[in-house]
Amino acid sequence: MDLKQDLVSNLADVSSLRDFGGCYIVEGRYLLKPAKAIGASFVSMVDHGDMSAYKARADEAAIHLPDTRFETVNADFRHAATFSGLEPVDASILFEVLLHQENYSEVVRNVTSTSNKFVCVAQPCLREEWFPLPSSSTLLQFWDEELKDEIRRDSFWPKEERTTTFTSASWMWGHTTSHLIDLFGGYGWSLEHGEVIPNVCGAHWEYPLLVFRAPA
Repeated sequence: MDLKQDLVSNLADVSSLRDFGGCYIVEGRYLLKPAKAIGASFVSMVDHGDMSAYKARADEAAIHLPDTRFETVNADFRHAATFSGLEPVDASILFEVLLHQENYSEVVRNVTSTSNKFVCVAQPCLREEWFPLPSSSTLLQFWDEELKDEIRRDSFWPKEERTTTFTSASWMWGHTTSHLIDLFGGYGWSLEHGEVIPNVCGAHWEYPLLVFRAPA
């Protein structure tokens, strides 16, 4: 958690931040702590559902950031219309988000279109050696349960109710790190920083911390 927080806090020449989906469990930690570290002028959270715990933490952060504008957008960022009114920010945060989106490529397109400098990504990715070709991904959500149980072993992917249709509450995708790099590259964004944290999510997974830079 500290490494993900530092990934955002250490961005250069950044004064505005937006977190997509950062309310669940962490209640805005990866947005608010970096905002205080850099003295952000604008802080935005986009998520949907109960955001009361985040709002309480944002109110507390505002005491330390009296000149900062805080924005809370309760909306589903799977829908392009959510982005139409968003003010562009220097950096956006996508932590443990893309693996839950059936249309993750469209989410990346919309997030990059409202980000001026950086997008930070962190999530478990399947190890490259499980695939014969680079830049691979697989749709885990509809796999056979026995195979899913094997891939879950020693990871923090929970046992989930069986589903036959997309639901963002479940873990959908097994991306590889190279797939995410190429996905952002397709929108003209380059890898500014990348590191893989070992021994986080079991034998089948690696955990990359990635910073992508906007095209010049």
